[in-house]
Amino acid sequence: MESSDENILKRLERLSSTLLADGMNYENVMNYSIKPVNYKKVLVGRTRTVTVYPGDNLYLHYGIYESNPGDILVVEGKGSTISAYMGSLMAAAAEKIGIKGIIIDGLVRDKRELEDMDIQIYASGFIPKGPRKNGPGAFDVPIQCGDVVVNPYDFVIADEDGITIIPFENAEYYISKAEEKLIYEEKRLKKINDASLYKNFDTSLIEPSWLRENIKSK
Repeated sequence: MESSDENILKRLERLSSTLLADGMNYENVMNYSIKPVNYKKVLVGRTRTVTVYPGDNLYLHYGIYESNPGDILVVEGKGSTISAYMGSLMAAAAEKIGIKGIIIDGLVRDKRELEDMDIQIYASGFIPKGPRKNGPGAFDVPIQCGDVVVNPYDFVIADEDGITIIPFENAEYYISKAEEKLIYEEKRLKKINDASLYKNFDTSLIEPSWLRENIKSK
């Protein structure tokens, strides 16, 4: 991994999915149905992409063994509810390889075992039924997961609020915008907390500066 990538990942670790969403004008955010199975900490990394046939995980297996330590697999499961795309065995293999996380817009299984693993899994839900292993599918191609286009080697940040994809070609710009938002929020929270709560408390002390102008413009 290039040093510039390492710097970006370190900066992302200090941010959140919400700050990146704001920094990208609320774009590139996966839909709410994809949730953390075993949240540990903010998950950041470069994406490797997989697309699979609904109810089939052949190329997810392939993607695991073609990925490198530190990668995050993002899987276009097409929202299928036919069967689980993976369970504890595949997750254990991915963890052993060093994959940091797997994000699937589909179902998984072995919830209890997955909860105890270090590799972080994001999925839409659970079902006991296992998948086929016949294909077709593809690895490291542009996909759509959770209503968001994801390209190989995009950046991703995932936490308890959800998942935001940062297109690699504009990563520096979007991360800078998110960092600016973090500074704004820290200053705003300090202002709210420092406001004196007297009997005749003046709410204008903590009112957002943009509020009245936006109301007038409607």
